Amino acid sequence: MSQAWRDPGPSEGVKASTMQALVLALGVVTLPMLLGTFGMGYAAHYGYHVEVATHVKVGLVTVILTILTHTTTMFYFMGTGSAIKEEVKERNLDPEFLRRARAFKGRFFYMLFFGICLVMVAGMIGGGAHAALLIPGLEGGRSILSYLHEGLAILTLVVNLIALAMTPFNIVANNRLLDDVGATRGQEEGTDE
Repeated sequence: MSQAWRDPGPSEGVKASTMQALVLALGVVTLPMLLGTFGMGYAAHYGYHVEVATHVKVGLVTVILTILTHTTTMFYFMGTGSAIKEEVKERNLDPEFLRRARAFKGRFFYMLFFGICLVMVAGMIGGGAHAALLIPGLEGGRSILSYLHEGLAILTLVVNLIALAMTPFNIVANNRLLDDVGATRGQEEGTDE
């Protein structure tokens, strides 16, 4: 029995289907929550039997869920990136593996990061817009916070939809990269004999 068989490398431990399933499941739950919260905002504004308080409550849950989804996704990819880095360092593999990992993760992490920031800001401004609705005497019934919240909500929805759509493609690219790193293990075993 070879040493590689008894001692699996770091890339084999982090390519766990359970973690990938969790990331995808969180995305599947987050997507309708984002769309629903967005729709509820317009429904509440135009008086379609949705109270602003309901929109605020669902919005708070959506903000928390979106942050959880994106941070879990980022930590999964950081874990796999760390495993690849360790394999490259320990086994003197081609640094091209690291460049490949940084290339697709860099673009993806920007979308996740801005998705998190935007959903937080939209939620906070939304709370301010809701508070402004309680102040009597506003002309036209809308405050500047309400307009700002609406614009941020649109931008937040677009960025988060892109980030959620990128997730499965990046998981596939990450799996290919982990497979390529794992394939070098078999090549080393063949040369040792």
